[in-house]
Order: sequence, then C-alpha cells, then structure tokens
Amino acid sequence: MGLQDTLKTLVHKSHLSDVSRHLKHRIEQGLEQRVKLAVTGLSRSGKTVFISALARHLQQSDQGLSLPFFSAAADGRIIGTRDCSHESAIPFPLQTTLAGLQASPPHWPASTDQLSEVKLALRYRRSPGLGRMLGEHTTLYLDLIDYPGEWLLDLPMLEWSFATWCRQQQALFFASPRLEASREWLTCQQQLDWLAPADDTQFQQLAHTFRDLLQQLREPPYCLSLLQPGRLLMPGDLSDSPLLNLFPILTDLPANPDQAAPDSLYSRLKSTYYAYREHAVRPFYEDHFRHFDRQIVLVDCLKTLNRGEACFTDMQQALNTLLHSFHYGHNSLLRRLVRPRISRVLFAATKADHVTANQHHNLDRFLQLLVESAQREIRFEQVETHCLAIASLRATSAAQAKLDGQYLSCLRGHRKDNGEEMALFPGEVPVELPRAEDWNSERFRFVDFAPRPLPVGPLRPEHHIRLDQALEYLLGDLLQ
Repeated sequence: MGLQDTLKTLVHKSHLSDVSRHLKHRIEQGLEQRVKLAVTGLSRSGKTVFISALARHLQQSDQGLSLPFFSAAADGRIIGTRDCSHESAIPFPLQTTLAGLQASPPHWPASTDQLSEVKLALRYRRSPGLGRMLGEHTTLYLDLIDYPGEWLLDLPMLEWSFATWCRQQQALFFASPRLEASREWLTCQQQLDWLAPADDTQFQQLAHTFRDLLQQLREPPYCLSLLQPGRLLMPGDLSDSPLLNLFPILTDLPANPDQAAPDSLYSRLKSTYYAYREHAVRPFYEDHFRHFDRQIVLVDCLKTLNRGEACFTDMQQALNTLLHSFHYGHNSLLRRLVRPRISRVLFAATKADHVTANQHHNLDRFLQLLVESAQREIRFEQVETHCLAIASLRATSAAQAKLDGQYLSCLRGHRKDNGEEMALFPGEVPVELPRAEDWNSERFRFVDFAPRPLPVGPLRPEHHIRLDQALEYLLGDLLQ
C-alpha cells in the first residue's frame, strides 16, 4: 500500500472514530436524567435550610467525606457537581444563605418571600454492570425550588368554586380557635348586604381587615397553618395587586346570587376569587408543581407539639389538604411522556438535632402517625413513601448530665431566642398521637436552637443528621 493510500485509510479511520465518539456523546446526552425534586413544607418548616445544606453537601460529594450513606458519594462515583442556578430566571440566593450560616455568629435565613430555583448538575460514573454499556459517565440534572410555604395552601383552590371555598372557610372559622379570634369580623359580616352595590373604599377596607386577621392567626398564641389566601400573608410580586382584595363570605351565601349588582360585594368577591385562582395560583402550579418527579415533605413536629392541640390539628389538616394537589403515580417512561407524576415521597421530620439520638426513632414513628392518612392514599397509587427524622444543619452537640448517680443523654447548644449556651434534656417524643391529658399537662417544651457555624471548608457527617439517608432514598436509584 502506497503512502497516499495509507493516509486515506488513517483519515477514514479517524473520521469513523470521530463519528463514533460523537454518536456515543449524543447517546449519553440522550440518557442524561433531569429530575425535579419537590421540596414541600408549610411556612417555616425548613425548606430554605434544607435546600442550602443539600446543595452544599452535593457540591463536595466528589470528596466522599460528609455523606457516608449516599452510595454514589460513598463509593467515589461522583466526579463533580456544578451549580447551574445562573441558568434560571429566578436563581436561589445560595451564596447569601450560606454566608449567613457561616457567619459569626451564624443565623438562620429569613422567611422566603419569593420563588427561586437551584439547578445542579451531578457528573458521575455508573455502577459496574449492564449500565456501563450505555457509557461509563453520565450526568444527573437536579432542580430544586424554594418558595413561600404560604403559597402552597392555595393549590386546592384550583379545584374549588367560590361557593365551595366559602363553605370550607366557614367550617374553619366557626370552630375554635378561629371563632374566638374573629368574633368582630363575623359580626361585621353579618351586617353586610352582599347583593347591594358597594364602593371601592368599603371593599378594600374589608379586605385589609381580613388580611390583618390572617396575620393575627399565624402568630402566637394561635400559630395556625391552614390560612387562605396564602398571598395575603406573603404577597411576593403581588403586594399592590387588586387580586389580594379577597376574603370569604362566612355568613350564609346569598340564596339569589343572580340578583347581585355588578359592583356588589358578592360579585366583586366572586370575580376576584376566580381572577386570583387563574392569575396567582394556576401559574405557580402549572409552571412548577405539575412536573415534579420526586418529593420531600418537611414537617416541624416539635414546633406543633409545643404550640398545643389546636395548632397541631390545624397543621395536620393543612398537610393533608395540600398533598391532594400533587400528582402521584408510577413514573414509567410512557406516563412521563404523557403526564409526569411523583413516584417517590419522603416525609421528613425536621430538627432531629433538637432531641437526643435515642429519640430519633420516636420522631420517625410520630411523623408516620401524623401523616398516616396522606401516606395511605399515596401508597394506593403505588408510590413509595418513607418517614425519616433529619437535621439538614446540625445546631446541637451531644452531652451528658449526671442525675442521682445516673448519666442522662442531653444536648448542648445556643438558644435561638437569646443566644444563651445551655445543656439540657429536651424531653421525649411521643410514639402515639397526644391525648387530651397530654396537651393539658404542658408535657411538650422543646427548645429552639440557633445554628452552629457551617464550615467554609470540608463538611463532615457531624454537620447533619441523616441528610445522606434522605438523599439516598430520593436519588440513590437514579445514580446507578
């Protein structure tokens, strides 16, 4: 073979090799996974801290140090993690949040008042086996969204008419403790003629009065969760919108609504309700919540135990209400093409660091009892569920105290309210739902702790509790 023929052969082989590499790259790209994780929780349940801690640990997961029960990291198969949040139109303020947790003294992030998004790309090696035939390396793209928990509770309104919503609110406001807190508001409503013309000033004043009432019900001593419309509490970009001039009719609904004047309170409220539903609630749902693949539901069990029976019952009802708004079902390829659904749900009790290690199993069990009804319905749809107590960022350390010659397991940390360092026995988590005598005995007094500084350098397992187990349950099967 002459030199010219040899060169042609080499060029041909090189071209085939380039084509082969190109095809392999395109196949690997086609097999890359994109996962949207729904980080769900009521207001002040710890969503922002969870997202920040999870992102920070995943950014260091190639080092294999801090997530021993997250198999892809523990096996050394994570090659690297890239923060792609800049590609989002609403990037999550990760660096700002981390800076607050790394400050001296550190502080918890402020309540979320806008929607934002974290986008991470995890490059990893597949596990040995048949999967390697698809390529040794691939990428998992993970999206997490932070949002005010108040907005979540509006999702059921998408399926309710104005009359249905009013009846739902009547059932709530004619029961304690709303009834005691809203007597003036109920008296005011009884004096209104819903069908007569009403001017703008009266309408707006009534809306502001109801908004103030919701704010009151959210704060101590009530601390209620099931408060609608959620945007009245956390308006976001709707702070000056007429869509927020909305409140339910808590008296009997008009028997002849067709006779309502176009500018009557009834007509105005009904029109505003449907406008709020279509322009505030539906975009939030359509753009984000319809397309989730996996879900973690964060629940602050200790806070609700501290605040009494009414707060506890209201939070339980709020959780069950909002979970009906998500699509659950087996996430096969065909179903994903037609209608994405959540295929795996983790219920997580936050603040596992606020009780001693021997109480973590109790916290698992208590959470399971709390969400039993919702969990049963989700499992009926053949969706995997699990309950787990976690602490995204550990705020305490273990300690011991000697009492009557015996050592007790205790916690050491700084109180959230005054920064005072203390060591204490926090109490036991019940393994049954509380009875009347439990609420009356002031049995539950769990202390809220300030955060410990999050290291700027490498993280370790002692900086969280079971965050790696949560990651393994939510993502482990996808990183094979």
